[in-house]
Amino acid sequence: MGRARELWEQLSAALEKHDDAAVAELYAAESMFLEPNNPPHEGRTLIRSYLNSWMQAREDLDITVERILESDDGRTIAVEWTMSYTAAGRRWANLPRSSWIEVDQAGIRYHRDYF
Repeated sequence: MGRARELWEQLSAALEKHDDAAVAELYAAESMFLEPNNPPHEGRTLIRSYLNSWMQAREDLDITVERILESDDGRTIAVEWTMSYTAAGRRWANLPRSSWIEVDQAGIRYHRDYF
């Protein structure tokens, strides 16, 4: 298993636990998180802040991986996944997403989500 896949597994576990400190540790100091309908989140501090507010809006978060494509060097992955969570008294189930993640020794450098 490559480093990108390792960090993805740690990231999804931290998101499910609503652990923003663990999430932040996975990103390099100079990193980028992108997703539709939002401005870029640049740097570990802004990514932590954004993902913390994102987690706080969702209870009982469950992430399920459908498939992972991994580069030969283990530094890049594409993940197709679903998430289920409760928000505002309603259960949202199996919402599809995909992520592209690039890493180096410092952590996640580039993370782009699609939904």
